[in-house]
Amino acid sequence: MDVILLVACCICLVAGRPQYAYPAATPIPILVDERLPIDLQGGYGFRILTGNGIAWQETGAAASKSGQYTFTHPDGTPHTLSYTAGVGGFQPVSDLLPTPHPLEPWHIEQIRFAESQRAAAAAAAAASGATAV
Repeated sequence: MDVILLVACCICLVAGRPQYAYPAATPIPILVDERLPIDLQGGYGFRILTGNGIAWQETGAAASKSGQYTFTHPDGTPHTLSYTAGVGGFQPVSDLLPTPHPLEPWHIEQIRFAESQRAAAAAAAAASGATAV
């Protein structure tokens, strides 16, 4: 009886598995692939352009690099991002990067008030510490 139950469970699992029909992958041609070999100071560079409109170029040295990539979003919006990276970290530049909401005047007022309260508390702590010594 256990064998029949086991066989029935196996048949149900095989019959109930998802049937995926994966589309055949269409290769995307690489139109441009230029590479500068690494020099003695660690400098390098490359430029790549593919058949689906993706472009990427980058140059760099031992401690810094800069580059740019471009592609088109599915809704047709072109996306370009330029960047530098080095001692100051990664610095991207693009019109499509999110930016913080601008501060309203009352925000600035609250920030100044909090800074003045912090400064007053620090001065009071320093004064009480100076008289206690």
